[in-house]
Order: sequence, then C-alpha cells, then structure tokens
Amino acid sequence: MLTLILFLAQVGAPDFSKSSLMKDAANIDEGRKLFASTCSGCHGPSGEGGRGPNLMTGRAVRRSTDETLFNSVKNGLPGTDMPPTNLPNEKVWQLVSFMRALNAPAYEVLVNGDEAAGREIFMGKGNCRQCHAIGGQGGSLGPDLTNIGGSRPLNQIREAVLQPDKRLAEGYQPAVLHLKSGKTLTGVLRDYTNYSMSLVDNAGNVYLLRTAEVTDRRLSMKSPMPSYKETLTVTEQRDLIKFLSRLSARREQ
Repeated sequence: MLTLILFLAQVGAPDFSKSSLMKDAANIDEGRKLFASTCSGCHGPSGEGGRGPNLMTGRAVRRSTDETLFNSVKNGLPGTDMPPTNLPNEKVWQLVSFMRALNAPAYEVLVNGDEAAGREIFMGKGNCRQCHAIGGQGGSLGPDLTNIGGSRPLNQIREAVLQPDKRLAEGYQPAVLHLKSGKTLTGVLRDYTNYSMSLVDNAGNVYLLRTAEVTDRRLSMKSPMPSYKETLTVTEQRDLIKFLSRLSARREQ
C-alpha cells in the first residue's frame, strides 16, 4: 500500500503550502464529519481500521506528505478497494487534516473551544477530578490525565468524553471481587497476574490481594466513567475536550 501511496504522490495535488485549511481547527472538525459519512465504512468510525487499513497507527499515513495523502483520497489507490472521490478539493483537504489529527497527539492539533471554561467544567460540573488526577491532584479510580493531550489523539479524548464504554482504558477494568472472607469489593482492576491483583474501589481505596483470596471475579465492559453527551451542552463538551487536549508534559518544558 505504501508503494501505491508514494506512486500517487506524482499525480500532483494543489499547492498545499498556499492553503490554510490545516491551520484551522474548524476544518479538522469538518474533516471528522466527512470521514464519518464517507470513510468510516471501510476504515472504522475512529479510523482504527476494518475492511480498510488502520489510519490512526498506520505508518503509511505518518510517512506520507500532505500532497500524497491528498492524491490518495482524491484519486483512489489502483489495485485496492480505495475508490476515487468527486469531492471538491477543499473537502479533500479537510479529510487530510482529520487524517493527520488521527495520527498526532491531541496537543499538536488545533482544537476549538475555551480552555479556561473547560478547566472549570473539569473541576466543577463534570466532577472529573473525583476519579482523575492532574499533576498529582485528584482521584485514582480513573487514569491519570497529566499528559493525556501529549499521549492520546484527539479522537480518543473526544470518544472518552462522549462514549466511554467504547474503549476501556488499559489497567482500569471494572470488576466485582468476592473474597473468601465474605467481603465483596467493587472498583477497577489495576494489575492482575496468576498470583496477585490490585483493585481500587469507588472510594479510592487500594486493595492488594493474593489470587487465592478471591473466590469469584466478575468483569464488566461498562466503563465507570459517565458519558457527558447528555449532561453537558455541546459548547461545554467542546470546552472540556479543549482543556483535556492541552494537557501535555511538553507544556511544562
């Protein structure tokens, strides 16, 4: 596939250096909507692959120039299921901008929203710090978010806010443990081996257990994190996502 992409680079896309499309967060968002309606059937709703290749981690996307990606979308890939498109050039560039955002850490991507307002939602209405820590401050039931913008793509952050059940964070498996002592623990499994496990309960207490102490272990695929799709307005969702996307260790350097 990479050979085909490089071949298509010779077709000649419009001069990208004269375009401001990828310098505008609104175009990335428009590209996301276009991707959902025209590309997700093959590449998956989050670009993680399906009938088509994974665009989130695919090396071909990261290594290709913007012009190469433009031509791949515009003209299709001969010998594959990737068809050409009749979308106008501006729309193709919007798709390319979103494809770049899929591969990049959120901190490197232009994002609409009010960061300060998003912080207020995180600390207040969203009650996010009850489960998540930033810079050592906050709860431990959910993942530490200190570097979330520097380690996760924007699409995954948006997904976590609006569709938390879609992808459970590694090391945060919801579980109910029944112990030989008769006690029942509910929380998230942080570590698990054949010999031991650790669980953080809903109050933030950490339990280090020998596997032999557990008589029954029930795992859930439902995230303990609530969806903010209905509880926050569209503007509040945007601001919260903007705040989370700016959390990066590189910001402190």
